[in-house]
Amino acid sequence: MVPLPDDPHPQNEETYDQLISLIENSQGRLAPIIVACDDSHLRQQIVMRYEAETRQAKIRPYRIVLGQEPSLRAGLVALKQQETQLQQGGTAVFTVTGAELLLRVKLNPQDEQSELDKFFGYLQWTREGLREFPYSIVLWVTERIFLEMRRRAPDFWSWRKATLRFADESPQAPSISIATNQLQPTPNNSEAEFLPPLPELQAEIAELTAKDPDSPGLAPLYDRLGQVYAQRISQGVAQNLEQEREQAIAAFQQAITRYHGQNNPAAEMWTLIHLGSFFESQSRYPEAIACDEKSLEIARAIADRYSEAASLGNLGIAYHFLGQYQRAIDVQQQSLKIKREIGDRQGEANSLGNLGIGYHSLGQYQRAIDLEQQSLEIKREIGDLQGEANYLHSLGNAYHDLGQYQRAIDFYHLSLEIFHEVGNRHYEANALFTMARSLAKLGQSWEAKQHYQQAKQLYQLLGLEHNVEKCNTAIYGLNQIIPAQQSIRAPKVRDESPPVPRPFSRKRRQTILLSGFLVGLAVVLLVWWLMR
Repeated sequence: MVPLPDDPHPQNEETYDQLISLIENSQGRLAPIIVACDDSHLRQQIVMRYEAETRQAKIRPYRIVLGQEPSLRAGLVALKQQETQLQQGGTAVFTVTGAELLLRVKLNPQDEQSELDKFFGYLQWTREGLREFPYSIVLWVTERIFLEMRRRAPDFWSWRKATLRFADESPQAPSISIATNQLQPTPNNSEAEFLPPLPELQAEIAELTAKDPDSPGLAPLYDRLGQVYAQRISQGVAQNLEQEREQAIAAFQQAITRYHGQNNPAAEMWTLIHLGSFFESQSRYPEAIACDEKSLEIARAIADRYSEAASLGNLGIAYHFLGQYQRAIDVQQQSLKIKREIGDRQGEANSLGNLGIGYHSLGQYQRAIDLEQQSLEIKREIGDLQGEANYLHSLGNAYHDLGQYQRAIDFYHLSLEIFHEVGNRHYEANALFTMARSLAKLGQSWEAKQHYQQAKQLYQLLGLEHNVEKCNTAIYGLNQIIPAQQSIRAPKVRDESPPVPRPFSRKRRQTILLSGFLVGLAVVLLVWWLMR
């Protein structure tokens, strides 16, 4: 394997393994791979590295730079017309750059679109036009364009092969947090949101296993397979919940074993973090702690401060759910200290929010609110929707426990909208449940019951039976209250507002129109007679 000139970020090394595996295993198929990276120097290093490796694998690399004609297909067509090797169906990988240089503003007032607008437009309607190019197409974009692409080119986004992110490695730049440090168990949305479909990933694993069962490329594929199963479970789309839980764990463990055999401690550590996060999402906290402690041990052994902070944060989450709040706070404080030292804004926001939730559990609500507000501001600043929703929900919890139920409902409602938008059904159910509690406190029992029922349906879909039972208990209690509330008649209050006019029937409208016409005619005739 060709090494990077500089020591890479450990997560970037894992991401690179995924990228090279995708390129090598996607020959003969159209495979658009979207890669986000704001560090231009790092991007150039990575491109040179995978071009060298693909040449060794007899895959010819080509480059396309988007210019005044910001069409991906146009660039591919032009290149194919020039290259005999492409016309004869040879293997290839295309590297596409230049998207960050496209102007966001119109060059001339008469132009209908800017260069960047055209770029997104071409992507959106390019599916059929790219089918003649059965190759890996690595499209490099900045983080900002990456975040816009899903919204502005949703069709292209829906059939992409994969989406990857490389953290900025320049000394002055903050790192991008990949591990999920949200206190409430959740899938790794920064990664899992961009994973390939399950059948496609299974087919890749089967194909590579048949060629070389000991291939190093299988380890990252199994890691992603575990993440896909975890995502399916979180979103409530698992076909067989119990079976896919075990398949997720088995896939992660397979990746860990392979990475350990390859003497790749950084990749092994990150897969342990993924598995620990999954155990947390399934309320299997002792197993999560075992994974987090092992990943922490590796991080310290290889002097990776970034990953040390991530492992400490996840360990704090598990302690919290075991009711060890002060121990959780102590660990989160250690994590926060490291994240501030290395400039990790995402991680800093996570630790601040987790600390807020810890203090909330100790009954220190105002301190919790202050910390969660700080976290929320950072989440909004960096555009982390999932994180924003998490801490909106946490603020709702704090205001609920302070007795400010309407304010709590307002925060729950904001979080619910985002959870629904990002497809996190588990948290959507949590928001419905907590909103129902506050509605019940305000005496709005019927509305509370409806929210509990919606939460129950989602919990049933996710197979979270203990949460289903909580909903059943709450609904039972409300069923005892609602009939009594309905039997109490409110005293009549004089309504000072003007009456709402009732709509006229069709026959009455016709009568009114005819009467108006006759009156008007009579007035005209009278005026004519007087002027004679």
